[in-house]
Amino acid sequence: MSSSTSHNAIVRPPIVAIMGHVDHGKSSLLDYVRSSNIVAGEAGGITQHIAAYEVIRTDSSGTVKRITFIDTPGHAAFSHMRNRGARIADIAILIVSAEEGVKTQTIEAIKTITTEQVPYIVAVTKIDKPNSNVERVKSELLEQGVYVEGYGGDIPCIHISSKTGAGIEDLLETI
Repeated sequence: MSSSTSHNAIVRPPIVAIMGHVDHGKSSLLDYVRSSNIVAGEAGGITQHIAAYEVIRTDSSGTVKRITFIDTPGHAAFSHMRNRGARIADIAILIVSAEEGVKTQTIEAIKTITTEQVPYIVAVTKIDKPNSNVERVKSELLEQGVYVEGYGGDIPCIHISSKTGAGIEDLLETI
């Protein structure tokens, strides 16, 4: 890139697609990050459209950063919306519930992410629940060819709770 071109570069926030199975905590994560309640406005608490949200935050070094999140619906009927979200994303967050593990739309999201060649982070949600089992989730991800850090791969895996906020700062720093 020539020096004249580099001075005209436009810096934009990363576009982050939130993907995964229905009711695994995609919108709840965004609610926590945005200090909002998106879930309350959705029929049955399930996202039925694609939406974008910009979040402004200060990172650990004190720098103000912007992140654009795309919330994709997890229900099987909305696969085309998820595909469109992945196509425009710079990075994806694959949401997997620590209670339920890898499900049908989790597998579909993995295929979409890999087909579109989007770098991604795994966020294991609902770690605050009594039936959560993070190790089972990591094993199930291995069965799908997803190799997270500590399990033979280099895909970051952050354990989070959208209720308590545990791990969410780590997730945002990783983005």
